[in-house]
Amino acid sequence: MEEPKKIAVILAAHGEAESAGFRENYLVSRRTLAHASTVMAVPPVLQTGISLLSTLKKKLRPAATGSPHNRITRQQAELLQRYLDACFHDSGLSFAVHAAFSASDPAIEGVIDATSHYDGRILVSMSPADNELTCGQLCRYLAEKREEDDLSRVKVLGRFWCDPVLYGLCTSHIAAESASHGLQRSEANALLLLFHGTLVSDSKGEPPRFRTGHHETAHFAQQLTAAIERDATHPWGRVMTAYLNHDVGGEWTKPSFDEVAGQLRRSGVANVALFAAGYFADGNETIHRAGELLRMMSSSCAVRTIPCLNASPAFTRYLGQRVAGAVSQLLCRPFP
Repeated sequence: MEEPKKIAVILAAHGEAESAGFRENYLVSRRTLAHASTVMAVPPVLQTGISLLSTLKKKLRPAATGSPHNRITRQQAELLQRYLDACFHDSGLSFAVHAAFSASDPAIEGVIDATSHYDGRILVSMSPADNELTCGQLCRYLAEKREEDDLSRVKVLGRFWCDPVLYGLCTSHIAAESASHGLQRSEANALLLLFHGTLVSDSKGEPPRFRTGHHETAHFAQQLTAAIERDATHPWGRVMTAYLNHDVGGEWTKPSFDEVAGQLRRSGVANVALFAAGYFADGNETIHRAGELLRMMSSSCAVRTIPCLNASPAFTRYLGQRVAGAVSQLLCRPFP
């Protein structure tokens, strides 16, 4: 009997520190900046200084905790493994789904190398918007390390930002999560969509010389907003976009989170829900935002969080269908 073909699926996420420990947070920050320095000038001494300062700030934050990001990514991998096993049980294929990270362990590069003997590999960029440090990092590493015949057995999945199926998934997720809020559609209810900010121009006013993902993020925000506004099954009378910026090195995307918080405070809204649409898994950049906004608003405003897609069954099915399509292309065979 013919041995089943082995397919590795690698969920390539950013990665964050899972504890409040100083060493772990410092190493995650250093690895993040080391990757960033491949596309922008961040001298090693500055990387060290920024990492130390960032880690100290997190350590001194009241009730400092680790991020759920890596744990959620592992859950996503486990559920995707079960989905693929069920869908492909009679296909002659065997799947191994891995969670891997850019800034923490296990490192993406190590998992790519460790699965080089597989018959095929699907690398899934776990970021809705492609840029030089997400999808670009994967493709660059593959181009530098792999031979041409090896690359014929690899597919990189990205371009989530322009997929109408994802827009529908997010819209349904928002409506389902909002059902328990007990609200009626009103202009007093605002939905705030959060996206990772991008550099628009450098400190000299010049466009960045690398792919920031600005176009992709803006397109995703525009199309998702339109899809949500067409849906009548949720209570949010206004849909707004805010960018979570780092505000270093030049001008960043607008409106920023703080700018939108000011608009909401002045408008006198009664209810606000935050949905981090620009992230597939909750983490440090998303889990504290409701508390931050609540402190900026009047005491009469209720602030809620709609979780990221995380390890939801609907997102598992979506990823599974994208992977199935990639496997069909890779092996030139139709699969379910």
